[in-house]
Amino acid sequence: MRMWKRLALVVLTLLIGLHGAARAADGELTGRFLLVDTEGRTVTDEAYRGKIRLVVFGYTYCPDICPTILNTLSVVLDHLGQDRTKVATMFISVDPARDTPLHLKDYLAAFPGIIGLTGSEEQVAAAARNFKARYVRNPAEDGDPAHYSVDHTASIYIMDREGNFLARMPHASFPDRVAERVRSYLYPRKQEE
Repeated sequence: MRMWKRLALVVLTLLIGLHGAARAADGELTGRFLLVDTEGRTVTDEAYRGKIRLVVFGYTYCPDICPTILNTLSVVLDHLGQDRTKVATMFISVDPARDTPLHLKDYLAAFPGIIGLTGSEEQVAAAARNFKARYVRNPAEDGDPAHYSVDHTASIYIMDREGNFLARMPHASFPDRVAERVRSYLYPRKQEE
């Protein structure tokens, strides 16, 4: 029975990756993924349908950019107040070897309201391709294979309620600017006729 579940997950991962890759080939950033949350549950982008999505890629051993961007997102959620319930804020790890669901859960406890996602190497690679995010694992400078770093895209992706790309903001964006942009998608002005 367990083997069938694994086989089904592999097939689903491949299908989502191929679907996203086909759409991305046309120049479209898709935002599709099949990953694992901090409770060990398999989730897809469809789990967040109906919410504006803030998505960042990174890893928990990142010395500076990731903690900074996660802090920014925490402040964004504070700025949004009650509107935060209309937003899904996600941190997708590009280091699945070290960022297990439990480790990710412990790390993100310092950043309330941010959903941690990880998965197999293949699942993470497929998600990154679909978001057009890049990451490269660098060899450890001290020779200890556990001390590697990962260069990665450091942007805030904003996706609509259906998972379609809306905007990409720099990682150093001010929280009030990000919150303002999110509100503009939550409450778009009606165009005058």
